[in-house]
Amino acid sequence: MPTESEIKNTLRRLGVKTTNRGYSYITYGILLTLKDKNYLEYITKNLYVDIARNFNTSDLCVERDIRTTVEAIWNTDDTELLMEICDGVSIPKRPANKRFFELMHDYFTRITDKNSKKSCSECTEGQCPQLKRLHKRISELEKENAHLTHMLGELRGQQ
Repeated sequence: MPTESEIKNTLRRLGVKTTNRGYSYITYGILLTLKDKNYLEYITKNLYVDIARNFNTSDLCVERDIRTTVEAIWNTDDTELLMEICDGVSIPKRPANKRFFELMHDYFTRITDKNSKKSCSECTEGQCPQLKRLHKRISELEKENAHLTHMLGELRGQQ
């Protein structure tokens, strides 16, 4: 699962200012949807309410600030990232907040899956480079341990 800083970084790349209240609301909302996808089904009754509770504000303020922030995102200069978030599908006008959260949820799920598969694909059938290095280092340490044990035995024999 992506970290809060990764989500914030993505939002900043999309042109969201950190002083924008929607920035914090969206970050927290994405984290909630990634923990529990059911938030995407009842956005006004669950997601906005939980965000509002966390930030001590009203759900109406949360909805408005998120809508305003999504509007700003859709006017971003980083259209390449926006296309990546939309999985290559062009969405010419600002989506509704629910659709925006669905897109962000799917995007972070995709990149998390891609990153986990990338590390595992090298590890099939004993070909993992990190595992090979660890086995080599263990072998070196075992040889060094045997050598030191032998030297210690010789020293004890000389006493």
